[in-house]
Amino acid sequence: MTYDLHGSWEAVTGLNSPLYPAAEESGNARKLNQQAAVQVWRAGGAPAEKLNLGIALYGRSFTLSSGDTGLRAPTSGGGTPAQYTQEAGYISYYEICSMLSSGATRVFDTEQKAPYAYLGNQWVGYDDAESIGHKIDFLKQEGLGGSMVWAVDLDDFSGQFCNQGRYPLMNLIKGRLEMGVFNASDARETVLLSLV
Repeated sequence: MTYDLHGSWEAVTGLNSPLYPAAEESGNARKLNQQAAVQVWRAGGAPAEKLNLGIALYGRSFTLSSGDTGLRAPTSGGGTPAQYTQEAGYISYYEICSMLSSGATRVFDTEQKAPYAYLGNQWVGYDDAESIGHKIDFLKQEGLGGSMVWAVDLDDFSGQFCNQGRYPLMNLIKGRLEMGVFNASDARETVLLSLV
């Protein structure tokens, strides 16, 4: 499992599933990323082809307690429960799409290769087409067996929220696993493939 690496149990914002560590992180904080998790398993003798990279189709949300909207901003707890998932600190990808279409600001952290978004005092770290593309590239370069997701019903299963068709992230993962290395410029042009 390479997600739930940060969440409302912490007093500051953090990405749910960063691919790499941030330069300013030290100690155990440098281990809370997907690259470090893979390295631990590999160092313990696990064959790369037996490892699957976990990809979250949801985000971990926070309520900001100051005007700071960046990474490691102070928080007062989990984000407000969203309309459908109805759990503080936990929001589906399709609800994140609604947040973005309501005017949320999206920021992509180029160091950790994952996005976050904020709207008012609500903040969420999540995965989208761009970050998933980097993750699929990483798992291919590492020779991992594949990927797994949590959970299919957290993707835009109806196609009504993200304007990217039904199951946009699942289709992206499937397509990227079948294709060559990720090109960041392709991330905004999600290719929708049929789920088999």
